[in-house]
Amino acid sequence: MITFISKGVKSSLQRELDSFYKDLSDSEFNIREVTKGAFTQARAKLKHEAFIELNDNVVESFYTEAPFRTWNNMRLLAVDGSRLMLPKHPSVIKEFGEYGFGPNADSKQSLSIASLLYDPLNYITVDSQLAPYSSSEKSLLLKHLESDKIKQGDLLLLDRGYPSIALIFLLTASNIEFCMRMKEDWWLPVKAFSDSGEKERIVSFKLPKKDYAALKDYPQIRDQEIKCRLVCVTLENGEKEVLCTSLVDKKKHPYEQFNELYHYRWNIEEGYKMFKSRAEVERFSGKTALAVKQDFYAKIFMMSLCAVMAFPVEEKVIKESKEDNNTKHNQKINRTSALAMLQNISIGLFLKSIVDQAIIAFDNIVIRTVEIIRLGRKFPRKHHQKRQYHMNYKPL
Repeated sequence: MITFISKGVKSSLQRELDSFYKDLSDSEFNIREVTKGAFTQARAKLKHEAFIELNDNVVESFYTEAPFRTWNNMRLLAVDGSRLMLPKHPSVIKEFGEYGFGPNADSKQSLSIASLLYDPLNYITVDSQLAPYSSSEKSLLLKHLESDKIKQGDLLLLDRGYPSIALIFLLTASNIEFCMRMKEDWWLPVKAFSDSGEKERIVSFKLPKKDYAALKDYPQIRDQEIKCRLVCVTLENGEKEVLCTSLVDKKKHPYEQFNELYHYRWNIEEGYKMFKSRAEVERFSGKTALAVKQDFYAKIFMMSLCAVMAFPVEEKVIKESKEDNNTKHNQKINRTSALAMLQNISIGLFLKSIVDQAIIAFDNIVIRTVEIIRLGRKFPRKHHQKRQYHMNYKPL
């Protein structure tokens, strides 16, 4: 059940089941071993938390055993949210709600908001949250913090929608470093700094009394002043970004580091592209709220497992391309191909006990499917019409 759901369902449920049992039995043709009705009854007994635990095991093993990439000896983490369109079903409406769209708000659609706590250097989803669309990205960030997946000494990258003085105090009290982009016209100290033309400035913040409740577990810090560093980074197109960071030591973290540091946050956007466009998370295999959560967390698990399995292969590809004098550009693996290959070997990896052969097959494909890294390339973001996955009209 876990293997089948993790592989993903892109065709009709019955065709996918027949194909799955064909691969499982090494048959030349599809086999009708399980009906879609039986599968639906069986998945109702499987908690979606099983996939969360699998992802937690993968993440814990990776950070315990692998020489993972860091930034200035700190684990780099980023948080961002995204909207997901959900199938129409009473259980989905009950759990996630229904929202009106159109001129008269008479077109009903169930939506959710997803939030990922993502390692942009190692491409690992450390934690994920799925909530009704009426929730906010800030509230889901607090859930990431409450999950204890963000450790002391980690460096957290945040976009413009997250900053608040209460959050700055909370991260400081938790010994979590941060670098967050600011909206220039929201806070008076930030606006004054932006108008000054300075590159950087040390500022102090005091916690407003209205936010005391948010720091009830840290009464010792509520009356303190916290020093932060404002950094103005000018992009190639002339646009300015104002960053607020806890990294106030200018000798240890010189001004020149911050353009590169905040640019790493873009990798979580690439992670969402993989999640939504390649893994096709919105192509759900069932209509119920349970099916939605199973598919969501199963694909998180597969993306993390793929990143962990591909890690040593990519390290080898990068090293060899740097040492090869005949190679003009450095190289990296193709992550879409790696995820497709993981789905291809999942039956052998999880069910047939041919782990060594499956890993060798994975490595052989991934190491041969590489792409060059062209530094400095920039393309404007293209906004396409959102793709809809129709439950009743699936491809063959």
